[in-house]
Amino acid sequence: MKLRTIAGIDIGNSQIKVAIAKINDETLRPEIIGVGSSQSNGLRRGMVVDMEECVDNVREAIAQAQDMAGVNIKRAYLAVNGLHISNQVSRGVIAVSRADNEISQNDIDRVLQAASVVSLPANREIVHVIPRTYIVDGREYVKNPLGMKGVRLEAEVFIIDGLSPYLKNIAKCVNENGVEVNELVFAPLAASLSVLDKNQKEYGVLSLDFGGGTSTLTVFEEADLLHAVVLPIGSKHITNDLAIALRTSIDVAEKIKVHHGATSENEDFRKKDTVDLSEYMAEDGAMMPKKNLIKVVDARVQELLEMVSAEMKKVPRNGMLPAGVVLSGGGSNLPGFASLVKAALRLPVKIARPISMDGVDLMGADPSYSVATGLIAWGFDKEFGNSRQKGGRFSGASRNSAGAVSRVTDWLKNFLP
Repeated sequence: MKLRTIAGIDIGNSQIKVAIAKINDETLRPEIIGVGSSQSNGLRRGMVVDMEECVDNVREAIAQAQDMAGVNIKRAYLAVNGLHISNQVSRGVIAVSRADNEISQNDIDRVLQAASVVSLPANREIVHVIPRTYIVDGREYVKNPLGMKGVRLEAEVFIIDGLSPYLKNIAKCVNENGVEVNELVFAPLAASLSVLDKNQKEYGVLSLDFGGGTSTLTVFEEADLLHAVVLPIGSKHITNDLAIALRTSIDVAEKIKVHHGATSENEDFRKKDTVDLSEYMAEDGAMMPKKNLIKVVDARVQELLEMVSAEMKKVPRNGMLPAGVVLSGGGSNLPGFASLVKAALRLPVKIARPISMDGVDLMGADPSYSVATGLIAWGFDKEFGNSRQKGGRFSGASRNSAGAVSRVTDWLKNFLP
């Protein structure tokens, strides 16, 4: 029997993560069989700035994952992110087509298509059209109108779009390695499938991905995506700040951040602790008060949390999210970061761990793999289940309209090897 596999590729600003899963015939669940990671040197804030470098970095990560999995991949789901991504809410309305006024799947497809017709500049493309609620003859909050009786059907959708050149460039980084892009997926949506369960999305939850060049914030309630935004601060900014403060290189600053970086939360500044930086700075006796190091990290983290607080004020559920905050991305490994978020937002906080998937021990429960594993969950739902239409555990995810998918697919074909 041929091995059925799904692959996810997350090209971040700091690192590239690749995950490969097989479909377990007994449990009918995806099982991670290979992961790969490499430095990402060709991106800035989600946009390709060095195509050759990006292609080489993607090749390295794919090779690692393929060697571990023992299989070669030909197709993969690709995460997209960056400051060029934007969103808007749109509505569409149609007349129910059947004579007996029963709403069919064709009616649902037509109303989603109508809602996705929005005015966009020529250089932007729709990535997702996500249904939020349906309205049958003026009755609000209908989750699934299939089979209901009605004359007029409306849909409110959440549209996510991005700049076409940037989407094409990041797809080309994958295509140049002989891998076809199945679908582009907004990174926070992919991560939500990996780290948020159905109950969290129903009760209300904030997902914060603290990435390298950017951070993303998404809010879910009643399984709907209420708010999504890309913030222009990531863990790389902490590295840059340390490089300036210590008058050293970016590489050295990154090592210092990884080994000694922390926030002020849970730190006792009455203790005059020092950090020995001699091995990093190549200078004997290079000592630094720990509180000075922490102040540099704290300043940038506080700036991020101020942005998060400002965004939460735009959401009517600010401070009323029973499921709290789930942190993902490599930056969430920063000691004390979770405690600082809890204090700033006054909500319960937990570090993301991939759920509903076997084989995640290969990643050592690293939250930076949240998007890559989420892409596998997305692909599994797309290829092996119809749970979104049936209200399954992926029901909070996007259901792309046929028109949006075809537009993206048309230009992806230009880059197939």
